[in-house]
Amino acid sequence: MNSAPKNEPNALEPLVRFLETDNGQRLSVCLFAIIATLILLIFPGGALALIVGIPFVFFVPGFTVVRLFFWKTTKPEAKLVLSMALSILVVIFLALFLVLTPIGLNSDSTRASLMTFSIASVALEAFVLPANRGAGAAPEQERIAPKPMKIDKVVAGMLGAALVVSAISLGLIITAEYPSRTYFAVTDENGKVLTNFSLAVNTTLTVVLHMKNGEDGARNFTVVGYVLDSLDYPSYSFSRTLQKGEEWNQTMTFDLLVTGNFRLDFDLYIQEELQPPYRYGNLHFWFGVFDFSQPI
Repeated sequence: MNSAPKNEPNALEPLVRFLETDNGQRLSVCLFAIIATLILLIFPGGALALIVGIPFVFFVPGFTVVRLFFWKTTKPEAKLVLSMALSILVVIFLALFLVLTPIGLNSDSTRASLMTFSIASVALEAFVLPANRGAGAAPEQERIAPKPMKIDKVVAGMLGAALVVSAISLGLIITAEYPSRTYFAVTDENGKVLTNFSLAVNTTLTVVLHMKNGEDGARNFTVVGYVLDSLDYPSYSFSRTLQKGEEWNQTMTFDLLVTGNFRLDFDLYIQEELQPPYRYGNLHFWFGVFDFSQPI
């Protein structure tokens, strides 16, 4: 008689057993947080970033919180749903923290805060609040033959709703247009703020335009200076390509040869690659030019 074939050992079984341990889960969270951050930094907006971004935003932060406070008394299926729900809360609180601090809310600070929170939570759980604190040794029979996990309809509904909310939220985050941090200001040649004032005819008015590229990449900046509704003064236009975070100060000089009251305007246009430029903003102030040698 032929003997029954022996079951071949599963190559993934040791890995699965390791991931079921506390240290295995701690190591997995830390490695995933670091690798996901690097992928999001190197391949932003790509398919790979989307694959690692969903669990990094909507599972890992909450999972670390569950291990800190709810691990011992929570069923496996509830841990999964709770991890997703808590992840959304963690992301919201991290976003509020970044907005209310000088760090600011941007893609770099978001990635760094998620990685820092995940690793810090793992460290806190490992050294201060162990997930299995107070738990005794499991019976031998339970360790050998654990009961199969059953997911009831309520938990399945919660899981489905959490997945839908997570997908929608991630789509909103990816497609959101974050506020621009571009800086645009005008001062005199000494860096002082300009207000409405009077100048003598046949003198010179010198102004300095201060600009900083606060967009998410290189942009072409064009600044135009002109006296509104007047052909007696020249108009100026200067253009320059600024890298992200780069500053530019442009000086403009106007010879005051005509008396009267005038409005000096400055328009800033920003262009991204081959797209048409758009007017980012306008600065203006009023000034008077008088002949002080003549009696009033």
